[in-house]
Amino acid sequence: MKRVLLASTALVMSAGIAAAEVSIGGDGRMGIVNTDGGDAMFSSRIRISFTASGETDGGLTFGGSIRADNAGKSVDAKHTAGDNTSSGGGVSGAGGAVYVSGLFGKIIMGDTGSAAKHAVGQAGGVGYTGLGDKNEIGYIGDIHPSARWDYSMGALSLHASTGQIGQADNADSLLSGVMSYSIGDVGFGAGVERKGDMQNVAASVSAALGDASVKVVFGSNDDVESYGASAAFATGMATFNAFASSDGTDDHFGIGAAFDLGGGAAIKGGFVDGDSLKGGSSFDLGLTMSF
Repeated sequence: MKRVLLASTALVMSAGIAAAEVSIGGDGRMGIVNTDGGDAMFSSRIRISFTASGETDGGLTFGGSIRADNAGKSVDAKHTAGDNTSSGGGVSGAGGAVYVSGLFGKIIMGDTGSAAKHAVGQAGGVGYTGLGDKNEIGYIGDIHPSARWDYSMGALSLHASTGQIGQADNADSLLSGVMSYSIGDVGFGAGVERKGDMQNVAASVSAALGDASVKVVFGSNDDVESYGASAAFATGMATFNAFASSDGTDDHFGIGAAFDLGGGAAIKGGFVDGDSLKGGSSFDLGLTMSF
């Protein structure tokens, strides 16, 4: 449940003109996690998010979003996170993102992730913490801010991105291009990332079949192949999900379940095992909250 604030200046000075909006939301979680066969521990967090939007007299829309936990932290020059998961500062574009959109599509700048990571994505994970995200394939990381262009023509969408330009050490920028297409409840995506001599090709297919959904993601990063496959099934207030993955060296699998309590709260838990978990399997169980 998000709260919407109307910009007071716009309300006072612009009768008949759409006012800018700022919405406040967030998420939280609390529970118990056991990682790699170790001791069970408490794990909790709270994040507040802000989303702003507006429109020019000519019809361009603009806005941005950021979380309170990455609003003003210092920038790490080696920061490589994607899609609004960074720990860098919004003042420098390393956390959060801003956009402008019109007939030309949508241009996003900040902590956006590459076009491939955005449009191809990942297989679904399990648990209320993600349990190490063993469901994910690898993408090439980059320094933010980066810029991405999205354009849709009916069922076809095009995406292109570039990482930070003009770096003092003359480092190569991460370039990426993707095409995605949907036919009813079936979606396809394929694209490439390139940074210097490094190249990653990624593709995915997903489908929704009534109360069930599946997704398969494949990546080839410098000839190291990885994949993730996930499935989910919803019945009543409960959802059951599972994944299998391989990063070219280690194989993993996970199962999980969630029970919707209503009002933005849910009980979630998961179990993950695989080759990289030398000490034993990982599991978690907790309460998630969406505000």
